[in-house]
Amino acid sequence: MKKYDSIVVGGGISGLLSALVLSKSGKKILVLERNENLGNNCNSYVVDGYQVDTGPHAITQLRKGGPLTYLMDNYLDYIPVFVDYGEYFIRTENGLKKVPTDLSGYLTMDILPRKDRLIIAQALTKMLVMWQFGTDLSKTSVYECLPWDNLSSDTADFTDTFCYFLSGRSMKETSVQRMFVGGGFVEESIQKDIAHEKNQYYNLYEEAKKVSYVSRLLNNKKVSYNQFYPRDGLKAIVNAILYSLPKTVEIKINGIVLT
Repeated sequence: MKKYDSIVVGGGISGLLSALVLSKSGKKILVLERNENLGNNCNSYVVDGYQVDTGPHAITQLRKGGPLTYLMDNYLDYIPVFVDYGEYFIRTENGLKKVPTDLSGYLTMDILPRKDRLIIAQALTKMLVMWQFGTDLSKTSVYECLPWDNLSSDTADFTDTFCYFLSGRSMKETSVQRMFVGGGFVEESIQKDIAHEKNQYYNLYEEAKKVSYVSRLLNNKKVSYNQFYPRDGLKAIVNAILYSLPKTVEIKINGIVLT
């Protein structure tokens, strides 16, 4: 019987990354997976001629030392190519409608009643200003920030669907902060440099940035510089990990050794 330093149960993206990190440290690893495809929800398929991803639709924190960037820089032998994630669209009876990332877009989004659009725009502006000037909205749900007594059931369905799209959870479980970041309103927050905190100009910079976010909400400026999509789909990330695994990693799918 072979001896392993560690056995990883599950060949999803987390299991494969765990195997990669451990094996790069000189450990002998066994990965056990019961499904046919490695990567599980982080995968790409072709359906009716279109590439469809079963996992994340955009990768964040690629330009500012995020977790995936750290793993790629330190453990991958091959790094996938990432491109701008593009736009989000909603399929309606009248064709595709772009998901708005600004006040003007919500005011003109004709798939919702006009009254509801005005209410949503007001709520978005209020929440963004509150957040940027110090209010913690990471624990405030999207559901809590909207006056549902004055909104239609169509708007409720749309909001719930949009929240599931962004976070995989309902509007009662998705925070306002997650909606702002995932919807493209603001740049994802990265850990602050402690040295900057001591800089006398830092607070002035932060205040100016707050105003810029509010301005972006009004002026139709999409935040895309921190969200990217892997060229060739999510499968490209899985392939890069598999390519980078040392020979000290053994993978078994339903008891069969993958060669």
